[in-house]
Amino acid sequence: MIPRFALATGQVWHQRHTPMRHAFRYPLWLVWCDVDAPDRMLARQRLWGRRWRPVTFRDRDFIDADRRPLGDKVRDRAAEAGLDWRAGRVFMLGQWRTFGMLFNPLVLYFHFPDGAERPASMLAEVRNTPWHERHIYALTLSQGPGPQTVAHEKTFHVSPFLPLGLRYHWHLHALFPDLRLTLEDRDGDQLVFAAGLKMHMAEADAPAMARVIRRFGAQSVKTVAGIYWQAWKLWRKGARFHAHPGKDKQGNGENTHDGR
Repeated sequence: MIPRFALATGQVWHQRHTPMRHAFRYPLWLVWCDVDAPDRMLARQRLWGRRWRPVTFRDRDFIDADRRPLGDKVRDRAAEAGLDWRAGRVFMLGQWRTFGMLFNPLVLYFHFPDGAERPASMLAEVRNTPWHERHIYALTLSQGPGPQTVAHEKTFHVSPFLPLGLRYHWHLHALFPDLRLTLEDRDGDQLVFAAGLKMHMAEADAPAMARVIRRFGAQSVKTVAGIYWQAWKLWRKGARFHAHPGKDKQGNGENTHDGR
């Protein structure tokens, strides 16, 4: 059964294969939520809310800076990409703002047609560092046996240590309550880089929603710190720096701090 609301806890991992080896993994928690009903999830725990709380949900944190309801924005963006998400269920998997901070390297939006137990398509909202830009890939997932897959060209500059000109290969195992995702960067047949999530879904009741705050604290601060720490280690190993195509300097991104 597909949960309407859940807390996903587990690990994020990265593994570079060339031109040098570099790997790491960090503990992580994400929110799984029906995009049409975030307020129903917020109502379960007084430490979660739309105004400042240890965990805060804001529609403008996702898809774009518009304050329209997230469900409307997600379906509109899917329609722009040629996907019909008017019927069925849509869920998001991503970080919510914690202690006033938010940085989401990746937010996933899954569309389950009526009666389906596996998603038919998804939107992948990607943010880059240090430019804080946003890009959305619209992806139709395979429906055969085994993991759901999709491949496409990389068209958005994410990391200064990985170039464009690669091809993404997604592998999704959505076998609730477990969810595993692997994203490979390939140059032809050569595997350059892979990253993934290994998550377990648990009921989002009030005690569990309080526990993740105590256990993980300011998740986004840890995410950003981890990104820069691993970037420094790559630089020390001699990884090549790939400048942002078409940019003479950093900037033109969005500030993800709430100003408090």
